[in-house]
Amino acid sequence: MKKASFARVDERLIHGQVMTAWVKKYWIKKIILVDDEIVQDSFMQEVLSMSAPQGVKVEVRSAADAAAELSEDTSEDNVMLLFKELKYAGLLVNYGYPLEELDIGNIGSAPGRKAITKEVYISDAEKDIVRGLHEKNINVYIQKLPQDAQVDIMKKI
Repeated sequence: MKKASFARVDERLIHGQVMTAWVKKYWIKKIILVDDEIVQDSFMQEVLSMSAPQGVKVEVRSAADAAAELSEDTSEDNVMLLFKELKYAGLLVNYGYPLEELDIGNIGSAPGRKAITKEVYISDAEKDIVRGLHEKNINVYIQKLPQDAQVDIMKKI
């Protein structure tokens, strides 16, 4: 079973300085983007692969496939799990992956979502996902950059 070095929800996905900071902090060699929609979009997958820092492999998997792949992975590579949406983190856990921590980096404004910080807006359904993860003893926190303090999301919802 491969334990992720870092797991993050960021709807901006693989982008510039923020991503580079996290990749450097955890010595990431592979990013697994867990998304049941992007897995069907070969153009977007190519764009994301080209956006990754040099030397970092990008794989896009559905939640079910990511859980299966991680359960069989015995490599030594440091892996980052990346989610565009909270729902895919919830799905991965429901498929049996033992996530320990989840960083919420950026979830933008949308209909039905309310701000809990300047960068994080969540809906009632997403609050339920967070509560479900919390009930499974998964540490869910908000942290934009590695040098920022972690904020317990449960204190914000």
